[in-house]
Amino acid sequence: MELRDAALKAGVFVAVFLVVATLTGLGSIPVPVDGNETAPLTVQSHQPEAILADSSAEAGEIEPDATASEKTVVIDQSHNNSVAPGDISPLVTSLTAAGHDVQFYTDAMADRQSLGETLSDADAFVVVAPNDQYNESERRRVEQFADDGGRVLLVNEPPRQAARGATASTPMTNLAGAFGLGFDGGYLYDLREYDTNHRAVYATPTSETALTEGVDRVTAYTARPVVGGSSLLDTNESTALSTTRRQARYSVLARQGNAVALGDRSLLGPDYAYTADNEVLIGNLIEFLVSGSR
Repeated sequence: MELRDAALKAGVFVAVFLVVATLTGLGSIPVPVDGNETAPLTVQSHQPEAILADSSAEAGEIEPDATASEKTVVIDQSHNNSVAPGDISPLVTSLTAAGHDVQFYTDAMADRQSLGETLSDADAFVVVAPNDQYNESERRRVEQFADDGGRVLLVNEPPRQAARGATASTPMTNLAGAFGLGFDGGYLYDLREYDTNHRAVYATPTSETALTEGVDRVTAYTARPVVGGSSLLDTNESTALSTTRRQARYSVLARQGNAVALGDRSLLGPDYAYTADNEVLIGNLIEFLVSGSR
């Protein structure tokens, strides 16, 4: 009886130790075998080679050209946009630190002044993930604004509930279509190479331009593919689209004339602004916004 009780206690001790050791992330655990000998129990998921995430160091500063004359950048909030100043604070604070005027075009402002009137005094227009359609007059006005030398930045993100096969026809797509740009449905992910999370995909420049100068690689989190225009940043070929599961290189940044489309709002936010070369890209986007000839 005493031997059996001792064996039971030993078994309980081993079971508890294995659970605790597994929860604390030990990859190799000593397990009693015959006599006093031990044999290692290997937990494969805790081995270094099983960890696929490649976290990019967070470093650097957003350094746009501060020598440009003061410009006015209008950020739209009047079309039920999924953005608040804090969501894109690195972009906003860097613009103001460089001496530029940032105005949020809110519903209250829209009640007093049309979008066309607001853009008449602006140099750049930023639209982030609108949920309400732009009417025909507004689309024509934004298009004319770009034709006159104003700079337009269109930033989109997947809908909160992006069902498989979801349509890509959204208020942003309709506005971007005025410039020959658009956004595909779903979101991008990569199960082979990613930055801490399979939805945090890497993208690299397709060519050396003013918008990609100094950029080696950026991290885009839950991005939408950009279609149309000239692609400036493409993902790895192992990247897949959630709606089709097709692996390919997808564009997350493209330009058409004075309009640029970016498929990831998170890249401009505080969580990802200083990951990889994201801060370099933000600086380049700022210079794009304030370097028009309107």
